[in-house]
Amino acid sequence: MYWTVFLFCVFFRSSLQFTSDTLKVKLDHGGILVGRHLTTVHGRHVRAFQGVPYAQPPIGDLRFKAPVSHPSWEGEKLVTKSTPMCIQIDPYRHSSQIEGKEDCLYLNVYTPPLEDIKETGPLPVMVWFHGGGWQSGLSGDQLYGPKYLLDKNVILVSGNYRLGIFGFLSTETLDCPGNFGLKDQVEVLRWVNKNIKSFGGDPDSVTIFGESAGGASVAYHMFSEKSNKLFHRGIPQSGTNFNPWSIQLKDGRAVERALKLGEFTGCKGSLKEMMSCLRKLPAEKVISRFYDFFDWDIHPTIPFPPVVEPEHADAFLTSDPRKTEQKSLDKPMMIGFTSQEGIIFSAAMFNLGNQLETIKQQYRHLFPIILHYDHLTKSEQDSFTEEIDAFYFKNGHDYDNSNHENFTDLNSDALINAGVDEYLRKRLDTATASTYAYVFDHLGSASASEIFGGGELKMGVCHADELQYLFSWEEAFLTTVPSKRDIVIREAMLEMWTNFATYGNPTPSGSKLPKWKPSERLGEEKYDWNFVRIGSSDGDESYVIRNEENFSPERFAFWRKFNPSFKNLNEIRDEL
Repeated sequence: MYWTVFLFCVFFRSSLQFTSDTLKVKLDHGGILVGRHLTTVHGRHVRAFQGVPYAQPPIGDLRFKAPVSHPSWEGEKLVTKSTPMCIQIDPYRHSSQIEGKEDCLYLNVYTPPLEDIKETGPLPVMVWFHGGGWQSGLSGDQLYGPKYLLDKNVILVSGNYRLGIFGFLSTETLDCPGNFGLKDQVEVLRWVNKNIKSFGGDPDSVTIFGESAGGASVAYHMFSEKSNKLFHRGIPQSGTNFNPWSIQLKDGRAVERALKLGEFTGCKGSLKEMMSCLRKLPAEKVISRFYDFFDWDIHPTIPFPPVVEPEHADAFLTSDPRKTEQKSLDKPMMIGFTSQEGIIFSAAMFNLGNQLETIKQQYRHLFPIILHYDHLTKSEQDSFTEEIDAFYFKNGHDYDNSNHENFTDLNSDALINAGVDEYLRKRLDTATASTYAYVFDHLGSASASEIFGGGELKMGVCHADELQYLFSWEEAFLTTVPSKRDIVIREAMLEMWTNFATYGNPTPSGSKLPKWKPSERLGEEKYDWNFVRIGSSDGDESYVIRNEENFSPERFAFWRKFNPSFKNLNEIRDEL
């Protein structure tokens, strides 16, 4: 009898808590959101508002157009279910399944208990943009919930944005200018700017952060006049808008793919007629031939990247950021990558099917596609492939899953590291705000390579490996129990990321961690920059973070000389 009464009381109290005023928030327009209660890994109570509409459903006439703000409503709206993912086919998991919905423009807000906010005052806000190559992914708590971050005094916002064909199709004309997914992200920031005060957040202290395409998105927002006044700090992780996959490099390729989509779907005629037809089709038909846009396997990795748009009122990007002066140089930044980013591709190529032998036999044809330099002329591609071959494969193409470092390093450098290096060096030339660079080098109990095809084989510190220490991934993908060392790294990262969101400094006065030195250009030529190494893949547990200089100078020197993504063809032709 005692236990029956006790359980009833617990249930009754939790029900009262669920419907209490602490879980209700009145927005700027007068409508009310009713959220739910969650807890963090350390048992802290969290207010969760999940599935909050921030824009009208991008369907029908609104498909392939800039987002339109969600209208106001009267009364209460229950927002207690994780945000549905945007419609997609995930190539990075080699999935052929159509997942998600086209009606997907929702966001999530997580806050500490109301009584804690009343004690501290308005809290800094962290807005997360998920990765997935702008082709896949989601913002929901399956991957990006508050279980870790909300033990700190911050407010976390995560939002969906349109992906793949629906988010980045472009005719290179005003009929379909493109970049709709990035424009959705701008709408998220506008919503935060307008409403976050109602949740106890400080609209004058907003940090945007993201990984991979999410990291490149952060760099784009630092650059775009549409968004760079809507936040105050940025954390691009493993991606910038200087990476070769982050913008359409070949003139005319975007419209070629748009016309190809028109052929697949039977939508012909002028561009205006084609787009009118595409807006009327079922979403499943529009996306069904997605894999036909890859040239080999899942390469190029991002068939629908951002594009430079024609000038118009809703344009997000009207100039190539690699050819324009950087902006937001007065905003503090944390930026970095993992020590072996390229494992995201090595793991799949070495462990799925016969891809390994195909690459070895056809690398002269495949490297330009995989590494994003197929926009060059054939002779330029051949010359650059010879340079790659001589630098990375001095012992020939002998790589496999136990001897992958040369192939992994090539993918790391070409697809992530060189772009971060170029971005950093240009920023450090003229930035007035501090920049904090890092290399994440902790080889934990679990690795994202499990997701990308590596299975249980630990090949190194993979692309996206740092995310499991900011967000709880074990319930979705990674089944290994975190080790004591994993928890130490996790707690340090949570402190540094939220310190940066609060103070613009990951190790401010009072932090027990070693002082993270801001980055600066080093040496006579000012090519190199200093960084902190987070963790150690070789098992050295004598430090959590350590200040270092000159990450892989020979590899970076190679890409500074030859990188075709950052130079015009005449410059490359002269050097080769």
